[in-house]
Amino acid sequence: MDGQLKFSPKQLSIKKLLRPMAVTGLLFLATEPAKTDTAVEGFELSVRHCSRCHVIGDFNRLGGIGNSPSFTWMVKSDDWRERFMTFYMRRPHPVFARVPGYPLWSDSDPYYPPFEVTLEEIEAITEYAGTLQVTQ
Repeated sequence: MDGQLKFSPKQLSIKKLLRPMAVTGLLFLATEPAKTDTAVEGFELSVRHCSRCHVIGDFNRLGGIGNSPSFTWMVKSDDWRERFMTFYMRRPHPVFARVPGYPLWSDSDPYYPPFEVTLEEIEAITEYAGTLQVTQ
């Protein structure tokens, strides 16, 4: 033996399968809010709908659009909860965010793919955002 470990082809293929699963598991643990079921749902909705423009906690620290505020920064504001609950009425969201029961803000073609979000889902996103507040 030359001091190196030798693995069979079967062992190597198992290692190749387990490595991505382990990394995925670590990423999930690092980004999951784990506060309540509603906050977990809010995190998942934030990733699906908001992460294309905003940084969502540690999920996409280098993502988002440069001039879009991060969730962590937004929850520092005194009125953050009201802003999250009414985001769909605040520019630029009304062009592409659709809430059942609320009229379209504009007939303009959206410049980003539109998405639909319910008031209950907005509450979940808001609950998740609250988990990002840093306690002093």
